[in-house]
Amino acid sequence: MRIYTRLQHRLAQLIFLILLGMIAWHLLHKPPNISEDIYPYLSSVTPTLVKQCHEDSLKSPTASWEDLLAIRSTLPEKEAQALIDQLRNQVLFKDLNWGTLPSASLKKVRRHRDILKQYTYYYPEKYVFPVQGATWFDDSFGADREGGFRRHEGTDLFGKEGTPIVSICGGKIEQLGWNRLGGERVGVRGDDGNYYYYAHLQYSSPHLSKGKRIEKGEAIGGMGHTGDALTTPDHLHFGIELPNGKWVNPYPFLAVWQLWMK
Repeated sequence: MRIYTRLQHRLAQLIFLILLGMIAWHLLHKPPNISEDIYPYLSSVTPTLVKQCHEDSLKSPTASWEDLLAIRSTLPEKEAQALIDQLRNQVLFKDLNWGTLPSASLKKVRRHRDILKQYTYYYPEKYVFPVQGATWFDDSFGADREGGFRRHEGTDLFGKEGTPIVSICGGKIEQLGWNRLGGERVGVRGDDGNYYYYAHLQYSSPHLSKGKRIEKGEAIGGMGHTGDALTTPDHLHFGIELPNGKWVNPYPFLAVWQLWMK
């Protein structure tokens, strides 16, 4: 009877430890919470406005491009200009006179400014454009694929076969080689935590190795049409997966990064 009781006790302990381990694993692998307003806002900002704000910030030491972009992308032109004039007169953002601006609008400007400072996609030369040669692309994110069975989770950049493809940022190579849809592909876990997917390559650079580091601008491979792109023109399929597992539209970011090449 004592042996039976002892076994029951040990079994209960074992079950408790297993449950505790499962809870710990779940907490450690829980996807990070990413506020739902971040990427809709970033995607709404036009490349022309980003470039304009960067250029204007160089003319005034107290007007950062984040300040200018948050104001211009959020407020009507007349209200925005009154604030921008203050920034140009060496008034710091924290000291701006917001006048009769509604508190909701002020809160939105501040929120957008925080997003621009935290998510560095629009910092000059923080990221590089992945195609090193002539290319053209449009916004096809979410388009039907395989008769509507799945959605397009990236941007296709078209060009000549073999056109050099480079890593848009530094990071670690997580995936390398062949899969059914992407053909020859490279997957990089960027230093920013995102997963960057380069697919349909003609070849991947021979110096790449899974688990090894890759730097911004380092060769990924050449543009091709491998995988399920055999019947399509040569192109790079470029995708961005956030740390929470959600794929976001790369098009707005690519359009800005291309500007830094000009």
